[in-house]
Formats: sequence, C-alpha cells, structure tokens
Amino acid sequence: MDNFKGAFYSYKDFRQSLHHRPLSPRVWKGSDLAGMRQSLEASDVDIVALAHDRSIEGCEVTPGMAIAMQWLTPGVTLNGHAHSWWHLFVIQCGSGVMTLGDADGVNVNSGDVLLVPAWTRHGFVNTSKYEPLAMLNMSNMPQMALLSNFADSHGLITTQP
Repeated sequence: MDNFKGAFYSYKDFRQSLHHRPLSPRVWKGSDLAGMRQSLEASDVDIVALAHDRSIEGCEVTPGMAIAMQWLTPGVTLNGHAHSWWHLFVIQCGSGVMTLGDADGVNVNSGDVLLVPAWTRHGFVNTSKYEPLAMLNMSNMPQMALLSNFADSHGLITTQP
C-alpha cells in the first residue's frame, strides 16, 4: 500500500520545478545529418529528431519544442492529417504539393517556409522523380504531450504507383 502513497511539496518548490534547466548553444552539422539518414533503414519517409543532448529527453530541444529533419522519397504521399501541435516546415530541397487546411494543391519548393497551426489538416506529396522532399520540421509536440493532448496518428503514409 505504501507504493501508492503521495508526497507533498511547498507551492514555491512546485513552481520552481516548472522551470527548465538552462540550455547551451548547439550546432547540428549537415554532414552528420546526411550520414544519419544514410544509416536508417530504407523507408518512404525518414524522420530524424534533433536532440539537445544524448538522451531521449534531449529531443525537447528547447522547452516545449522539438526539431526534426524529414525526407519523403520521390512519389511518396504523406496523407492529410491534423493534430494538437503546430508545425513550422522549412523546405530544404525538392518539390511537392501540400494539402493545407481546405486547400489541396499548394506547390512547395526549396526555400519555402510553411506554418501549419494546430488542428489544421496538412499532408505532402513528393512530386519529384529523382529528389527527396527534405523538410526541417519544428513543432510544439513536447508541450502538447505534457498537456495530455497528444493525438496519435496511424496510416499516414502511402506510396503512389
């Protein structure tokens, strides 16, 4: 029964516990990222989360925010979906068509920056025949997970014939 016994803390200590540890500057080298992608198993969509340190908790790069690199191979569709966190996508290379809210067919190209608010339907199709659609993906997914508003998505990826 002692396993279920709770604990007490002063409100001041509780408030202090909500402050994150100070962060140090970090650099993620493109050559390391390219090597990481090449080491992944072959799949239609590869996603690599950037981490502040060598721990899974480090994937919350700054309080409440995560950063990932995402690649869609040519001809692949990431089906339209919506969830409780926002995204900021920066297209690094390639081209494609995006579903964004009620709009189907938004063309995206290298250098484009895309803001997808929470609960906004979004998806991608890589329209290139030879080049991956590479996107830097920032989100507040860790913040939403802490708020227990973390939507689980399944069946988002399809391959076009």
